[in-house]
Amino acid sequence: MDEFELIKKYLLPISSIESQFLSNDGAIFRPKIGLDYVVSTDTIVEKIHFKGNESPDLIAKKALRTNLSDLAAMCADPEFYSLSISLPKAKANDFIKIFAKGLKEDQKEYKIKLLGGDLTASIDIITITINIIGTVPSGKCISRSNAKVSDLLYVTGDLGLSNIGLLNINKNDKIFSKAKLKYYLPQPRIDFSSSIRDFVSSMIDISDGFVQDCGHLARSSNLEFVINLKNLPISNIDLLSYEQRLNAALIGGDDYELLFTAPKIYKENINKLAKVHNLRVTNIGYVKSGKNGQVTSSNKPIDINAYKHF
Repeated sequence: MDEFELIKKYLLPISSIESQFLSNDGAIFRPKIGLDYVVSTDTIVEKIHFKGNESPDLIAKKALRTNLSDLAAMCADPEFYSLSISLPKAKANDFIKIFAKGLKEDQKEYKIKLLGGDLTASIDIITITINIIGTVPSGKCISRSNAKVSDLLYVTGDLGLSNIGLLNINKNDKIFSKAKLKYYLPQPRIDFSSSIRDFVSSMIDISDGFVQDCGHLARSSNLEFVINLKNLPISNIDLLSYEQRLNAALIGGDDYELLFTAPKIYKENINKLAKVHNLRVTNIGYVKSGKNGQVTSSNKPIDINAYKHF
C-alpha cells in the first residue's frame, strides 16, 4: 500500500471529527471558554529512544505517553494530538497496522483524539514526532519557575527502573521484568497531576535523569534544592548493588515520573491524593535560598554527569 492507502486503512479509523476525516490540509476545533491551551512537541528516534525491534503498538504507546507526560508536568488534561511518522518503505505495511492499534488503545485510556499528521518514507530508521494539546482551567497551569523557599520537594513512583530495564533488556531473568516494562511502557501521571493542581508551585517530568531535571527546576526558580538521598525512591532489585540502583535513579533517563514542589501546608492534601490514586509519592527534600540553581545533598552539590542529547 502507498502512503494514502495506509492512512485511509489504519489512521483514518482512529482519527477524530476535528481532523476533518484527514481530508483537508488541517484540523479544526473550537477553543473552550475558561480554559488555557498547553501545546508540546516531542520526538522519539529508533536506536536512541527505542530499540526498533519492539512490537509497533508498544512504540506507539511510548511515543504518545512521553508527550502525555509533558502535559502532566503542567497539570494539563489531554485533548488532541497530531502525529508525524518517517519509516522505511519496507516496514510500512506491517508497522502501521500494529502501530495504529496501540494508538487506538491509548487514545481510549487517556481520552485524547487524533487531529492528523504526516506519513513519509525514511532511508533506514523510524522517527516519530507528536504535537500534543492539553487544557487547564484559565490561570491554573503549573510551570517550572514558581518554587518558593521552604517548599517541600516530591517525586512520584520509583526512579531508575527504566534505565535498569534498558541496561538489562536482553536478559531473561524475571527480576528485570518490571524494569523492562517501565522502559517499554511509561506511565504518565495525568490523573494525579490534575488532582494536585491547586497545591503545586512548580513541576517537571523526569525524562533525562533526576539530577539533570531537578537542576532545571532549581535553576528556573533560582533557588537551591536540598535532597535527602536516603529518601530517594529507588529500585529494590537486590540482584544489583545499592550503588548501581542509586546511579540509575540519579542519572538514568526515561523515568517519566513527576518532580514537583509544594508548600508545607499542603503535605496532607498531597499524601491523601497519592493514596486515592494508589501512587507512591515521596518527599525527598526541600527548597532553600542558597546556592541558586544547584541540587545539593549534605551541603555538597550532587555532581554526576547527567545525560545530554548533544
